[in-house]
Amino acid sequence: MTSLNSAMKAASGPSATYAVLDGTTLYAASSSIRREGLAGQLATLSVNANSGDAVAGMKDFANRVDSAVKGKTRAALDPGSQANPGAGGTAALIALGTLVVVGGGGYFLYSSNKKKKRAIQDAKDLAAVKGTVEEDVTKLGEEITALDTDVTLAGQGGRHIDEWQTALDSYEKAKTQLNSVQRADQVREVTQTLEDGRYALAVVKAKVNNDPVPERRAPCFFNPQHGPSLRDVRWAPPGGAVRDVPACKMDAEAVERGFDPQMREVMVDGQRRPYYDAGPAYQPYAYGYYGGFGDIMTGMFIGTMMGSMLGGGFGGYGAGYAEGAADAGGGDFGGGDGGGWGDFGGGGDFGGGDFGGGDW
Repeated sequence: MTSLNSAMKAASGPSATYAVLDGTTLYAASSSIRREGLAGQLATLSVNANSGDAVAGMKDFANRVDSAVKGKTRAALDPGSQANPGAGGTAALIALGTLVVVGGGGYFLYSSNKKKKRAIQDAKDLAAVKGTVEEDVTKLGEEITALDTDVTLAGQGGRHIDEWQTALDSYEKAKTQLNSVQRADQVREVTQTLEDGRYALAVVKAKVNNDPVPERRAPCFFNPQHGPSLRDVRWAPPGGAVRDVPACKMDAEAVERGFDPQMREVMVDGQRRPYYDAGPAYQPYAYGYYGGFGDIMTGMFIGTMMGSMLGGGFGGYGAGYAEGAADAGGGDFGGGDGGGWGDFGGGGDFGGGDFGGGDW
């Protein structure tokens, strides 16, 4: 509602009435109607009198506002439908779906199907990041299968490596978690489980080969599928600043020799991009892998799309318009010559799903 508040203050004249049609829910506030809370009442009446018909409901609301501003409060509060196009306020609805400002008896309409657009984007983000995590889970399973022969050849000693069971459990847990993911931010738990499994697998590899047990370090920055990093290297993205990033042995050697590392890329709008430049849906993806290793992410991702999103923290991921709309009755929109701005009221729902005709 913050951007709407700014737009109203910039566009409104001495007095006006504001209606917000959010999906199928109608909210209203007014400085041209002196009776506090009446705009919200009129919005609710318009919804109730025109159930399932948003266009008729908006016509009804405009006509009720005209009556209320003219002092005909009783007529405005009549429970029957007032969508008759002969009423004065209806003319404003010729431009329904745009921003409309009419004088003291009119209204200011800000109608955008933002919830629908947000839901479409969320579904798109979820499908993309879930597919990426599914690839990571599959990769871990393939590496477990490949290592199973080595563990078997190690005999009873191999089977009694505690980390082997941890790796198996992590793989099964990650599959279960991924199946239950409903929002992009939930993949954080899956990638955290994958990080646990990959470290356990690295320990098993070391033990069956009689190598030193690896240090518990952050996954390889260039591709978390590579497992725990071996050391930090100095690296810079194209056009970006140099920074220290954790790297596996293969990628560390590639960087130190002046070659491009094997970067983890994901599909975004039909193009492959590094995961750290793939948009906000990959914020929790990265946090699950790297969030348990202190404040390393800010330095790693500086100058990338991922880095630009770190300032707000990860706790607020996904908090968008849909959540903000729940607070629509909260703020006061400031002054006006009429009765002054009251809180947004109404909140009635037309129901009936999508009204068709495209987004307003």
